[in-house]
Amino acid sequence: MLKISRKEAFRRCKALLKYGLVLLVCYWGVDFYIEWEAAAERRAIYQKEQGDCSKKLAGMEQVPIRGGSLLDRTRIPGFYFGSTLKSDGSCIADVLEGSFWWTGTELRTEYELSGIEKPSNWGYFQVAARLYTRKERTEPHTMGGRHVDWPDDLIVKLKKYPGLELWLDASPPSSKNDFLITTFVMHNWRRHDGTPRTISCDGLNYPGDRVKAAGLGRQDLLKLNKAQLENLDFGELQTRCTVELYSFDFSGGDGRVSLSTRSLRGAPEALKFVSEYLSRSIIAGK
Repeated sequence: MLKISRKEAFRRCKALLKYGLVLLVCYWGVDFYIEWEAAAERRAIYQKEQGDCSKKLAGMEQVPIRGGSLLDRTRIPGFYFGSTLKSDGSCIADVLEGSFWWTGTELRTEYELSGIEKPSNWGYFQVAARLYTRKERTEPHTMGGRHVDWPDDLIVKLKKYPGLELWLDASPPSSKNDFLITTFVMHNWRRHDGTPRTISCDGLNYPGDRVKAAGLGRQDLLKLNKAQLENLDFGELQTRCTVELYSFDFSGGDGRVSLSTRSLRGAPEALKFVSEYLSRSIIAGK
């Protein structure tokens, strides 16, 4: 019988292990390449299907949305809508984007006023909405404010901004009102469970130079007493405010509305009109 020294056996084992690792790496490389090619093919097919979906909806006046309803595009000229494929392969519109101007008495779309100079006292609202058929809800909201009422002595009614209030945790001035001091409550526009909708002005929480110079940042507002807050006036100051998804909805979905502090005057009424405008473009499913 051929005898092999321990050293020789070890050398051969090392060689086998080396070649085995090379083969394994080659196998992994080939497998990765095959998977990559298959994934690229799937992406190409998906992109083509998405493109076909967009073209199909672009040629329709009434486009389907999730839940069986239809979006009547003729009622919202100038608005952009996005499309997607459902798991069953059907094509639907899933997002909607557009802008509005509030004159103080009526709502006008950006599309209508394209090329026209707008007065500085008009409010501007940008909407990014999710499209789906809304159903009647009975359960309480889980996002946003969960209180229907608030103690009278902790409510600040803003004289310059009818329909907006501050619901505070402590009599001002107080550091306990941190962040509540920049959340404006639309007390006359309630959600289905009775809780009010809100406008959050995050631009006041992290103020830029103009906000700091005006003395209207969050830290500045926390130092004001109730009478001073009641007479709060942002004037022409523009800093970011947002109405979140849980505070804005319509019959065809919900949305996030962007505005500025300059547009707060009249905002509660304007936002109601925006909701009604979008709702009129929805044809309920059977």
